[in-house]
Amino acid sequence: MELRHLRYFVAVAETLHFGQAAAKLQIAQPSLSHQIRQLEGDVQTTLLRRTKRRVELTEAGRVFLEEARNILARTDYAAVLARRASHGEAGTLRVGVGCCMNQFEVGRVMSLFNRQHQSIRVEVRTMPVPAQFDALQHARLDIGLVRPPIPGPVVTGETLATEPLMVAMRNDHRLRARQSVPLSSFADDRFILPAREAVPVYHDIVVKACREAGFVPNAPYEADHLLIVLSMVTAGSGVALVPAFARTMKAPRVVLVPLRPPVPSVEMAVAWRREETSATLAEFVKIARQTFARTRSRSAF
Repeated sequence: MELRHLRYFVAVAETLHFGQAAAKLQIAQPSLSHQIRQLEGDVQTTLLRRTKRRVELTEAGRVFLEEARNILARTDYAAVLARRASHGEAGTLRVGVGCCMNQFEVGRVMSLFNRQHQSIRVEVRTMPVPAQFDALQHARLDIGLVRPPIPGPVVTGETLATEPLMVAMRNDHRLRARQSVPLSSFADDRFILPAREAVPVYHDIVVKACREAGFVPNAPYEADHLLIVLSMVTAGSGVALVPAFARTMKAPRVVLVPLRPPVPSVEMAVAWRREETSATLAEFVKIARQTFARTRSRSAF
């Protein structure tokens, strides 16, 4: 079976007339009839029912028509991508974004990249960090925005930002008015933890910080997204340690207070396959690096 057979079949199926299809394809009608019979021989079933007066699709032909159209569309799209690639402007970039990340800065990166590379399709997926590393290793993802450490040797990357953790508490909490607080002050509070299966490094940093402050956190709740964590704080479910950028989210009835030193922190990194050398990936990393560098220069932390 060849692609031209599919194109010939689609032309006949759409016109239901061999003469019209032959004229559209600019080939002789007997040749077209021969090609269709050859295709039916390849698929081992009748696709078109012919009489002296009309041409009809069989049930098998209707099914085959839909798939043939899909194959031809994908083939045409592949050709477009190939032409764009020859000019260094093609393709799709698959980007994973971890849970509890700085979504605002990630959005800025995406916006700037899209403005500069409008011909590149960017697919953004929110994914747990372990799933991102697995997808990167198996080439199902091109870029990951993750929490280090980055597992080698297949995947590499670089740190974009280091963010101190702050205590998120409801605005009626006993410590809401403090300029800063030691973590040990929250030993008797309930904690809302980031879900370990989604962001294991972040989760473990919070638990380790609490233990170093002299207590094991009473954590009846876990959440896999920062917005959910802050919503639970608003609802009075407990306190949470969140990255400093959470101040920009302006969650209702939530106060964020800095911790006194030593202040635990979390890192955000961009990761990719070590063997990947595409110009598109390199440009995305460059834009991410520059965007987060500007953020650090504006930050008070």
